[in-house]
Amino acid sequence: AGAGARALPRVWIMGQEREWKAWYARDGAPECAHPASSLIALQEAWNRHSPLLGRAPRAPPASAPSASSPPAKDAARVPAPPPVAAYVHRRPHYFRRVLAALRAARDSDKIPVLVVSMDHVSLEMITLVESIDFVPVRMLFHPPRADLIAVEPVLAIKDHWWWLQEQLWDHVPETRGRREDIALLEEDHVVTPDYVELLEVLLQRRDLDCPHCWGVLVRWGCSNQDDTDAYKLCRSHSVINTGIAFNRTTYNAIRRSDFHYFVDGWDWSLFHLAQTGQMPDMMLGPAVSRVSNIGVEGATVTSTGASFLMEQLDYGTVGEKAPRLLASDFFIDFSEGMVYAPPAWEPLYLGLVRFVSR
Repeated sequence: AGAGARALPRVWIMGQEREWKAWYARDGAPECAHPASSLIALQEAWNRHSPLLGRAPRAPPASAPSASSPPAKDAARVPAPPPVAAYVHRRPHYFRRVLAALRAARDSDKIPVLVVSMDHVSLEMITLVESIDFVPVRMLFHPPRADLIAVEPVLAIKDHWWWLQEQLWDHVPETRGRREDIALLEEDHVVTPDYVELLEVLLQRRDLDCPHCWGVLVRWGCSNQDDTDAYKLCRSHSVINTGIAFNRTTYNAIRRSDFHYFVDGWDWSLFHLAQTGQMPDMMLGPAVSRVSNIGVEGATVTSTGASFLMEQLDYGTVGEKAPRLLASDFFIDFSEGMVYAPPAWEPLYLGLVRFVSR
């Protein structure tokens, strides 16, 4: 409280004093009377007025269309890394490894912007974001719902996930109005050196071979996680939640759906949308993963918890010596056992691991 507390908002939002004077006048309360409301107001003000951090953006080619301009009819997709967004909580020991791996990935300096969205105010996490110097960085703060965090962490994560989608597609200056894909990572998703290259390949091949796919993924997406063919791609019937990317068409489908009313995590909610025909029901991904989920401690998994959850994290990747990739090197496996099957099979998923036969 006191003069220090009154000065903090002005420092936080880089001199935007007018907004804070209006806020104090409206609430008419001492600085420390409503700490939760004060924190949320701080976060919202930062999200609106914060500067772009990290490396200065690259100037786009003179002939490049803007993010909001409609694509030319029948125009071929120009290979370029999509923006990447990471939604994080407070596990800096994981996030530090994620940032180191992303920095080491080939062509990561071509990522147009890295958006980091936090749902917990942590000085250590903020310091990690401030240290990023290989891409432009937009740091956001998600005002969390304490009731969800305490009662149902999975729904709290879903709330953060959807809030971030709204920010990315409708508000963040570098991505709002964008029609093409945005990639998503979490604070425990460690990528391989060819992550950026594979993203570009997947998006090109999806446009050519699976235009009705709702998204792509860099985790393994074929029927066997022990596959070793680094150039094989498959169309997955499921909704895989690790290392995904999708475009505005998918975002709009989710926005029009009953996503918010389905009581489960964001990934199972998307599965529900695919199973009920509210969004397309295919993803394109590699046979060999380009991301590892290192989070053995978190809201949905613990090192001493359910063994089947731990087994989901136990899969291999192409490793540190991933070869350089070209779209022409890849093929989609249509052989028996790899053929796409829609998720509209029985039983129907009702949420929170409940099924019913139709």
